[in-house]
Amino acid sequence: MILYPLNSVADATSPGHGPDHDAISAWEAIECSQRQPATAWWLIAQPDHAALAGDLAGYASSPCLPTLDEDVLQAIRLHDEGWNLFDRGTPEADYRGRPLSFFDVTPPDFVRAWLGSIERAQQVAPISGIMVSEHFCRIAQFRLQTKPDTPEYLRIIHEFLVTESERQRQLSQQQRRSPEEIRVLVDVLQLCDLISLYLCCGSPAAVAFPQQFHGQSFRAHREGELCRTEPPLFGRGASLSVAARRFPASPETGAANLPFLIV
Repeated sequence: MILYPLNSVADATSPGHGPDHDAISAWEAIECSQRQPATAWWLIAQPDHAALAGDLAGYASSPCLPTLDEDVLQAIRLHDEGWNLFDRGTPEADYRGRPLSFFDVTPPDFVRAWLGSIERAQQVAPISGIMVSEHFCRIAQFRLQTKPDTPEYLRIIHEFLVTESERQRQLSQQQRRSPEEIRVLVDVLQLCDLISLYLCCGSPAAVAFPQQFHGQSFRAHREGELCRTEPPLFGRGASLSVAARRFPASPETGAANLPFLIV
C-alpha cells in the first residue's frame, strides 16, 4: 500500500521543498512521505499505482527514451499485480494507528507479491516477464546492500535471485532483444514506477530520478496541482488519476480518484 498523508505539516524549510530548492532523491522523498505523521491518509493499492505508471509510460515523449511497444507498456502496467494478495483487503495499521506502507512489508510477503507480479507479466510476453523479474531483482540486490536482515530473510531473498536468474535465462531465449536493450527498458519501467510513486505519495519535495538515458536524467517538482518534469517528459502534458481509499474511512469520504496533471 502507498500512503498519501493528509492533515500533516510539511516542513517548508526541508531539503527539496519547492522548485527553488535543490532536488533530493526521489526514493528519499517517497520514503519520507511513508513515515510522515498524519491524522488521515489516502491509500493507493500497488496494482493501481502500477497502472498509473503504465499510463505515464504511454504518454512519455522524449528523444532519450526507446520506443515502447504494447508488451513493454503492459509490463509496466502489470508490474505490481502480485500485490493484489495484500492491498485489496482491510488496511492494517500499526500501534499508533498509522496504516502500513509497502516499506513495512517483510521478505516472506513481498517476495510472494514479486513472484505473482512476474508470473502475471510473463503471461503477456517473454519480454514482459523479463522486465518485471529484473526490476525486482534490482530491488532485491539493493536491499541486500543496504538493509541488515535475519538469516531467514536473507535466505528468502537469495533464493528469489537464483530463481529469477534462471527464469530470465529461459525467457531471453524466447525473444530477440539484446541485454543492453532490456537494461534500458527496465530503466524506463523504474523511471515510470518512481514518477508514479512520487505522485501517489503526495510529497511536496523537488526530486531527482536516478535513471539516465543517453546521459540525460530527469527531475520533477510540484506547482500546486501541476507536476512539472525537467526536461519535459510528457510533451503537452497528461491528465491522469489513480483510485484511492480514505483511511480512516468516514461516511462522507471513502473512495475517490486522485487527479494528476503532469508535464
